[in-house]
Amino acid sequence: MTRRRELLIALSAGALAAPFAGFAQPQKIYRIGYLANDPDRASPTFQAFIGAMRELGWVEGKNIEIQYRTSGGRNELFPNLAAETVRENVDVIVTTGSPSTRAAKAATDSIPIVFGSAANPVEQKFVASLARPGGNVTGLALLVQELGPKRLQLMKEMLPRATRFARLYDVSGLKAIQPAIMTEYESAARALGVTIRHISVAHFDDIQPAFVAAVRQRVDALQVTADALFVVNRDLIAKLALEHQIPMMGPDGRFADAGALVSYGENFASRYRRAAFLVDKILRGAKPAEIPVEQPLVLQLVVNLKTAKRLGVAFPESFLLQADRVIR
Repeated sequence: MTRRRELLIALSAGALAAPFAGFAQPQKIYRIGYLANDPDRASPTFQAFIGAMRELGWVEGKNIEIQYRTSGGRNELFPNLAAETVRENVDVIVTTGSPSTRAAKAATDSIPIVFGSAANPVEQKFVASLARPGGNVTGLALLVQELGPKRLQLMKEMLPRATRFARLYDVSGLKAIQPAIMTEYESAARALGVTIRHISVAHFDDIQPAFVAAVRQRVDALQVTADALFVVNRDLIAKLALEHQIPMMGPDGRFADAGALVSYGENFASRYRRAAFLVDKILRGAKPAEIPVEQPLVLQLVVNLKTAKRLGVAFPESFLLQADRVIR
């Protein structure tokens, strides 16, 4: 009888619990704000980010929701986009450059922010230090000032007889550190026995006139910075360089893929895969203040032989041996 009574009690308890099984708490869906430059979610960097998030167990519609907002390369739109994102009560904000990071930081001092690429984050006051950010912001530092001399050196190796180089940059991108960047370039140019001109643009409509100016100044080659305006319009920029017969170096492989003669810099897709790991840490409870800012470990030289043929450029063998990837 005792065993029979225990069985009945167990069955009764199960019957009482069953009606409440359907009222179990659903899995929380975390909200991620994503402030982008590229016009849509098909961009290589966003796809790298979302792919890494999926590998880490974060799936859209299941346990995360992503609010994707884009400036389309217009930095002046980021303050409003950041404010909209904060009003959505997101759990973390991912930014894709210095302007979007600056806007997000101004919009909130409590929501965690992870920047996928930001130049000189300490000098721009995004973080207190690389080792201990100290606030609600962390991410991956972008090498800009540091890579200027190396890019000039590679351009000189690529075109040994060249003496006049130019650098195309967006005046709205890195105002605070632009003088220091120019100083680095000019010092490197003197060491190489070449001249460097700085051609600025402020809007999309300035891009084509900038190439006309480069031709007028008879530059031997042009180096384009990683500003959002150029990243979004890299296909147009590569086309203009070909039309004006200007050998062009882009800041990363996306530009060589678009048709630039060469590119030298970081692999941006891998940066945003890494950004996903930092977001994962935060969603699991880590504080941005205690997550060190990471710096790139791998730089890539990408050479586009199709463009070289159209420009009539014959690379020195020593230059080609340095290439990490060759587009044929």
